[in-house]
Amino acid sequence: MASLDEKWKAVDKFKSVVVDRERDVFRVTEELYDLHSNREQLRGVTSSCNYRLTIPFAPHLFGSGKTTFARTYLELVQRFGETFLSKFASDPSRRAFLENLKKASLLYVDLKELEPTVPIEFFRNLKWAVYYLLYRSACNQMGLPFMKPDEAYRHIPPYPSFLIAELRKTLGIPSDQYLLLAIDEVGVFDTKATLFELEKNDKGVVRPYNDFFGIISQLCKEPDLFFIVVGKSKGLSIKNYVSSVSKVILHFISLSPLDASSIVEFLEKSLLKTPTQVPVCNVLCSSSFSVNELADSLLECTGGVPGLLTRAVNMLLNYIIPRNQPFISKEECLTCMNDYDFRRICAEPFVERILNLDEDRKSVFDILLMMALYRIPFQVDDILTSESFLYDAVTEMGLYRYPIDQNTFQVLIPKVFVGIFKNDPSISSLEKILLESLDVEPVDCFFYSKCRVFEGIVALRLVLMLSSKNRNELRELLCQLSPIWKQMKLPISTISPIHYMKSVVSSIETRNESNKSRRTFANTEWNKIIRETLYLETIYIPLDATSHSPDIIFKLQSPVEPKVLTVGVACKGRWKSEGIGWSDIIDEAKKFLDPVYDQVLSSAMDYHHCMLIIVSTKLSLNVSNELGNQSRCYSSGMFIRGDSFKVPDNCELVILCERDVQMLIDEEILNGLERAFHVSHNPTFWDFGLDLLDRIRNSFLSWQ
Repeated sequence: MASLDEKWKAVDKFKSVVVDRERDVFRVTEELYDLHSNREQLRGVTSSCNYRLTIPFAPHLFGSGKTTFARTYLELVQRFGETFLSKFASDPSRRAFLENLKKASLLYVDLKELEPTVPIEFFRNLKWAVYYLLYRSACNQMGLPFMKPDEAYRHIPPYPSFLIAELRKTLGIPSDQYLLLAIDEVGVFDTKATLFELEKNDKGVVRPYNDFFGIISQLCKEPDLFFIVVGKSKGLSIKNYVSSVSKVILHFISLSPLDASSIVEFLEKSLLKTPTQVPVCNVLCSSSFSVNELADSLLECTGGVPGLLTRAVNMLLNYIIPRNQPFISKEECLTCMNDYDFRRICAEPFVERILNLDEDRKSVFDILLMMALYRIPFQVDDILTSESFLYDAVTEMGLYRYPIDQNTFQVLIPKVFVGIFKNDPSISSLEKILLESLDVEPVDCFFYSKCRVFEGIVALRLVLMLSSKNRNELRELLCQLSPIWKQMKLPISTISPIHYMKSVVSSIETRNESNKSRRTFANTEWNKIIRETLYLETIYIPLDATSHSPDIIFKLQSPVEPKVLTVGVACKGRWKSEGIGWSDIIDEAKKFLDPVYDQVLSSAMDYHHCMLIIVSTKLSLNVSNELGNQSRCYSSGMFIRGDSFKVPDNCELVILCERDVQMLIDEEILNGLERAFHVSHNPTFWDFGLDLLDRIRNSFLSWQ
């Protein structure tokens, strides 16, 4: 039997291609054009002073394709020149610029090689160290010998015009050809700043990035010279005044994760490193397993992060090629990628930063997990603390941002990370539930309305309520109301994640989707759902909101075998001004209790029971008066509203009063949700506010 190291290898097997970077190329090209058209202002030749130098910058997103983008930008300009970039070339000046850019030369510079250098009077001079590194990089790129530092200093005086002339001579390009300098690993200044003598501000504080971008800004005055800067850094933030980069504006290149269609293109165009150069998808896919299904599987596993995607594909190729047998189904492929050791090896290079967070950053990890699970977007200028922007917190923690538009993002946590995070001993039980919920959630997720966020909060509270070993008022209330509930084994043995079950739809509704397996149950399949789909002690939320199933479902077991209780929870918000009336309650009962009794309980003797809990944040006046503002349980055989509905055998209907509902979700959280969703159908972090998310988090922590 092969060892784990032999089974899962990340050895490079194919040559990847760059896909889905049209928008990034367009934006960077615009920024370079702005420098080109305003260079005279920068040099002080004209009286106008409106332009402020902007440098395209790709910050830390490990595996996002920063280095690849910087190295291949000019190739992408040529690829998109007649298509996507045709919109850019809207006038003669822009067209001429684009044509010159297509013929530009690129010099790649790795700042990891930056170090103090002679002559001794300039030994700790950052400017000379940068100049010499640029010169040496040009020589290395052309395969030429280079002068030693002291000789180079005599030959190349430390002024921009002398340096650029030497670079052009070394690269063999004329003085009027565009030259793009791609500077990588700018984050070295987080650790190497102490090696150089740097400027201090009036408070005696050193800002190494200020010095570095000051050098770049002087070089940008030279004609036909352009820059892209990339790298992982704690010292560079989305707002320049936070990082004190006062010399320039940094234009952040989004480098968004790939979507399913882009992954398909990646798989079809990437070729094996063999003489035959077979497309990757032809090796991994059989006639019964399409490239679209492979792309969906990889998206679910990696989140579309290019570095993770490339590593996962290499691992799959290393697994498949020796066997000479492609995957025959999506299930087989996902089984491989869900293997703990596959995920561990795939994610290892990417998660070092988050496993070594300081306490300040760890304290907001659960907030970011909630944002990822509930799909709460954030904007580029949302403030997390008085000293930190949310954008930067995501960056510094080594997580990912999925752009919705130019200024709006969502927190993305690839599934391959989850297992490593869960094994971190510093992870709290709440964070573990959130991580595991993200792990089981389908990639096409659902929390896009106040109703679904409301359901998600209630579901998490139920997980904690059912598993808490401490005294719990809600659990005690249900024991008082329901004899069946009292017989169940509580607290449950383990804290489980929220699972997302296939939704229940009417049998006349469509259940087929192209290139996907069936995702929905018919309304006649409750027997299958309860007996085969619902695991004991696990909270489920249907993937798609339908009118045929409760919002939350779980199954409990009595310590005396084999008594089982299936519980449905109908979450009814305050969205109706008059509150939830009897007709709404009866509709919920009929759609769940009646079919469950007909299909399951009627043939299950006495060991299987079913309960529906109505969790309404606003009951109508009629309902409240009839209940006497108390929670109530209607047992088997009882009638509701005359003979409108009779509770079936082995069933119970529990209606929680508004006061008791607040054990699950309090008034302030409800008010916050209403305010947030009043602003927008899909409110951002700003609309929710950190105070609301803190309150939700604290409500979870109170039951841990």
